[in-house]
Amino acid sequence: MAIVAISAKEANVTSFPHRSAPTLWINLGAIAILVATLIYLFLWPGPEGLPLLKVGLSSKPIAIEATVSGIKDTEAEARFQPGATFHVIVDNAPEEPIRVKQATALPNSVTATLRTGAVQAQTDPRPEMQFSKNLMLQLESQGYANDRGYFIGLKRVRVGSTIRIVAPDFETQASVVGVTVNPA
Repeated sequence: MAIVAISAKEANVTSFPHRSAPTLWINLGAIAILVATLIYLFLWPGPEGLPLLKVGLSSKPIAIEATVSGIKDTEAEARFQPGATFHVIVDNAPEEPIRVKQATALPNSVTATLRTGAVQAQTDPRPEMQFSKNLMLQLESQGYANDRGYFIGLKRVRVGSTIRIVAPDFETQASVVGVTVNPA
């Protein structure tokens, strides 16, 4: 058996290969994609029309008219006194504060057909309807307005949409019947 001695210079052993130019370009491309993604996420308008960072957008008071039908609460009018503050949830977005400007009770009525064939609104005679209230609410919250509509938080509020009004001791849904920007 022969033992051969080789020096480190002769073996030219390297543990890690050095980076070549194509590897550098791949890394730079990955960094460029990451930067473009962050710009898109935070500055580009989303499907609702607002960017995640609302840079340059001024907050405005948004007035919402909404109806609450069939709220089962004996103290419904007392809960929605002018000046009361609640939270509103629009399309499962985080809660936003909202203030009641005015609440008007709407009658519980049914349609009745008369002998002549005419239709007339009558007060609902069912006893359980004394616990059911209908309300017309005028609400106000801080939001944004642009050419795509009115926004509370990052979600668009429009006529016909449903919002959830949340308080520590109750929760109800309301249908939006009007949205405007309050003149400041």
